[in-house]
Amino acid sequence: MIKKLGIPKEVKKDEGRVSLIPQHITQFTGLADIFVETGAGVGSGFIDKDYEAAGAKIVSNAQELYEVSEIICKVKEPQPEEFEMLNSSHVLFGYLHLSSNLSLTKVLLEKKLTGIATEMIMDGKEYPLLIPMSKIAGNLAVQKGMQFLEYSSKGKGILLSSISDEKNSKVTVIGCGEVGKSSIHKSIQLGASVTAIDVNEDILEDLKNKYGENITTLLSGTDEAVNATRSSDLVIGAVLLPGRKPPIVITEEDIKYMEKGTVVVDVAIDQGGCVEGVNPNTHSDPFEMRNGVIVSAIANLPGAVPRTSSVELSTNLQKFVDYLLVENWFEEYKNNESLKPSLQIYNGLLLSEEVADSLSLTLSKLV
Repeated sequence: MIKKLGIPKEVKKDEGRVSLIPQHITQFTGLADIFVETGAGVGSGFIDKDYEAAGAKIVSNAQELYEVSEIICKVKEPQPEEFEMLNSSHVLFGYLHLSSNLSLTKVLLEKKLTGIATEMIMDGKEYPLLIPMSKIAGNLAVQKGMQFLEYSSKGKGILLSSISDEKNSKVTVIGCGEVGKSSIHKSIQLGASVTAIDVNEDILEDLKNKYGENITTLLSGTDEAVNATRSSDLVIGAVLLPGRKPPIVITEEDIKYMEKGTVVVDVAIDQGGCVEGVNPNTHSDPFEMRNGVIVSAIANLPGAVPRTSSVELSTNLQKFVDYLLVENWFEEYKNNESLKPSLQIYNGLLLSEEVADSLSLTLSKLV
């Protein structure tokens, strides 16, 4: 039986990404009818004719797309204006980040649809759909930090690198997973004085072996780590616990000790944030001032470069879409150890232990 897969236009503020690009939908010919909402790919540089040439049918609005589609293949979690279009027949496939969003979780449970959080799909010990966006976010954290350090943003008015004998600017990265490693690499390339903080000594040792004198590594929770956080020019919070809310690693007290014009970038905001009291920002309203410190927590950071992000996302997403297009996909999906963690909601049941713990909700199990 031919499946019906819909690709809506993202409606989250300042979000220009699209889940699948034209060149990657041709492989679904004979397996699925592909419906694309008009303008869905424009933010990433793909027009409706590109999708039509690849075999998709263009629909004029979101309402029609949700009505004709079984599988809703999105980038970001549904927004309030999309809630009414969701129903129990839908398989929602996208970055859901439910552990920090109680209201959305309740809506999806009430709709009794199937919710698959693509960020939780595994391949061995890795998260193949999280890694490319994490690398992009890590680069952008530094890029945005540089911008906010400018005088026009009420930053310190400094470059990350020195031009003459001026001392290099200090960058501290807390959390050395994919986001953190990308931020570290970018900062070192730019000539900043970089400190990496993590709870894992092996990761810190690997970073020290790789970058040598170009990096200082500190174990999280030490006085040295606290001092580095408070005395830096740019602090990047890159802590990630897949599927769960991250711990607070930058406190209100830390911010009080920072110099005016210091920039703090919280890349963990999609999962709830790792800066105490943080509020989500947007690309058009990218930060708030706290005691003279610039605190930025842009929830869809890779959306700043939708072309790059969409190509990377689609390249990695396409092979997992295949699993949804077979007749008895659900049985195989729920029994596949790599895919099972991403199956978070089904027929009104919450199946994710991480989400249940984070939101204090009841965990259910399939029988």
